[in-house]
Amino acid sequence: MGKHWNKGKYVTIQNPQCLFFRDNVSIGKYAYFMPCCKFLGTEYHPKITIGEGTWIGIRNSFAAIYGITIGRNVLFAGYVHVTDHSHGYEDVTKPISKQPLISKGPVVIEDNCWLGFNSEILSGVHIGRNSVVAAHAVVTKDVPPYSIVAGNPAKIVKQYNFETHEWEKYKK
Repeated sequence: MGKHWNKGKYVTIQNPQCLFFRDNVSIGKYAYFMPCCKFLGTEYHPKITIGEGTWIGIRNSFAAIYGITIGRNVLFAGYVHVTDHSHGYEDVTKPISKQPLISKGPVVIEDNCWLGFNSEILSGVHIGRNSVVAAHAVVTKDVPPYSIVAGNPAKIVKQYNFETHEWEKYKK
């Protein structure tokens, strides 16, 4: 664990050996870290890394079987959920809770991003630096750097223009 980090009350940490916090990380109340090392007999080796200066809001949750990497100075509003996996559902003869976990790969959130209230970041997603995820967005695909995404599924609504030095409406 890094130096000078703090956590709010009632933070739940499962499998702490899978968590790596850098310096000056703050974790809000009721946050939940759930790296899963074993499910239905399958072993996993997850790693959740939180970069320096990152602030995690109240009731955020992080679930991993492979990995979640969060860069420096990332800001999480409340109730954000980040996961690199889901429950399988392909075998209709079995309850979903008895099916293997599925994943499109690890999640990466680069430096200086802001994740809005109640947003969801799903498996295999890579969010580029200095991007914003709007409140209630469900991110299912990669987000380019310097982009703002919104909606379900999330789509790019603005991008930063380095020539005009302004955030501009995204034109497909």
